[in-house]
Amino acid sequence: MIERIRKWLNQPLAEDFSWRTQGWLSVQAGLYVFLFLVVFNGGSGNWLSRLPINALLAVGCSVSSLLANTVAARLFPVWYDEDRWTVGRHALHVLFVLFVVLVGNEFILAACQLPGPPFLTMYLMVTLIGFVPVFVGVMLAERRRLTRNLAQAQQLNAQLDQLHQPNVPETQSEPELPTGILLTGETGKERLSLLPNQLIYVESVGNYVEVHWLNFMFPQKTVLRSTLKEVEAATTHDPQLFRCHRAFLINLRAVSHTTGNSRGYQLTMSGSNREIPVSRSYLAAFNARMAQLT
Repeated sequence: MIERIRKWLNQPLAEDFSWRTQGWLSVQAGLYVFLFLVVFNGGSGNWLSRLPINALLAVGCSVSSLLANTVAARLFPVWYDEDRWTVGRHALHVLFVLFVVLVGNEFILAACQLPGPPFLTMYLMVTLIGFVPVFVGVMLAERRRLTRNLAQAQQLNAQLDQLHQPNVPETQSEPELPTGILLTGETGKERLSLLPNQLIYVESVGNYVEVHWLNFMFPQKTVLRSTLKEVEAATTHDPQLFRCHRAFLINLRAVSHTTGNSRGYQLTMSGSNREIPVSRSYLAAFNARMAQLT
């Protein structure tokens, strides 16, 4: 039982902490709080007179949740790393957001000189009111995203089968030689010249890039002092080379298999046991590039 819970808490989860997305979600949270307070106080005779304070608490909820969801992600980027975001981390984050919302509501009540329950009692009430609908809503959205990505991964595997088939021209003509790739280090002294099909993937590691390539079918790794942005600029002429993540650029023809999760896709590269993620922000471009090549 404990192992099943641990496995569930470690499941990958996707979340967008941008101002635009969190702003819309914060507005929804404020509306939910306002409607809840109106319904909760509906049986009391003075419910109409409480509408202004209910509206003020709803606005406070929106502002507090927006700040908690965006500022924290920028102050602690390692903890909020998209590639490490899990169900367990999101549960802790929701509790943190509810705590910030409560602090904001306590400030509003104190400023309006209105009585309220003790802080701990209020936090338990806010958690019971907010945690379940927020967390359940996130899990339902993730389930839909997972189902969609799994189905799309199956389609991508069919496209990969087409991509791996040799391209035999219908008419005999002089073969077109592929354009080579020249990758250079920061000083210009480090150079690596490859044909497109030799390149497997490039990974950004600090101030360096690790170039994984094939040397007569044998995997090799070359480290250059460069950035992935510079590598991307040097490979823009070849459509089979695609940046799928902030830290990875891949050869689409070197992808042997695709699997899906709620964050996006996981790519298994031929000649390497490394699984490379396709970030949520690159999914649409990745699907379009695969459609273009096949």
